[in-house]
Amino acid sequence: MRTRILIADDHAFVSWGLAKALSTLDGVEIIGSVTNGIEAIVQIRKTKPTCAVLDYNMPGANGLEVFLEAKRWSPETRFVLLTGTATAATVRTLVESGIHGVCLKDDSEAEIIDVVRQVCAGRTVVGASVTRMIKAPTSDVSLTDRELAVLQAIARGHTNASAAESLGISPKTVDSHRTNLMRKFEVNSTASLLLAAVRAGLLDPGGIR
Repeated sequence: MRTRILIADDHAFVSWGLAKALSTLDGVEIIGSVTNGIEAIVQIRKTKPTCAVLDYNMPGANGLEVFLEAKRWSPETRFVLLTGTATAATVRTLVESGIHGVCLKDDSEAEIIDVVRQVCAGRTVVGASVTRMIKAPTSDVSLTDRELAVLQAIARGHTNASAAESLGISPKTVDSHRTNLMRKFEVNSTASLLLAAVRAGLLDPGGIR
């Protein structure tokens, strides 16, 4: 019986690379790729693949949201989540959600293929990089969900105005959260804030612009 895999990633090159790499596994058939979370849910419900490989950051719905919704419609499907901008807190949430496999996009091709192979074989696997991240000391700084969202927007290079538009709040509210973040981290500049957040494990340096 063939192992049918669906790939969901909004970067065409990443999808192509994953498909090419996973096609080297015996008995694997790549049944398609989609570019956003809503499409992923629809296709998983329709095709009921053996395994769905999901990007964490996608338009429409993120990888965790896809997993939580799609498993209702296709309970036999196993899920692997790839992330390139994970924080320790995000990774812990993913693992605690019950997803079958988690690995980082900057893991080697061989590591990612091995995680998918093991998940398809019925095991639950956390990549080595993810394991190290989970075991890292946690930050003493406690952020609300909104503060974390603002911090991530700042890391992506948003101004107060563009962050406000992205998050559906006012620029004044964004500025207030920015002030609170600087107070909590005891810094007085955006650069120092981002550096402190990286050191605390709340931001992935690869996601900062």
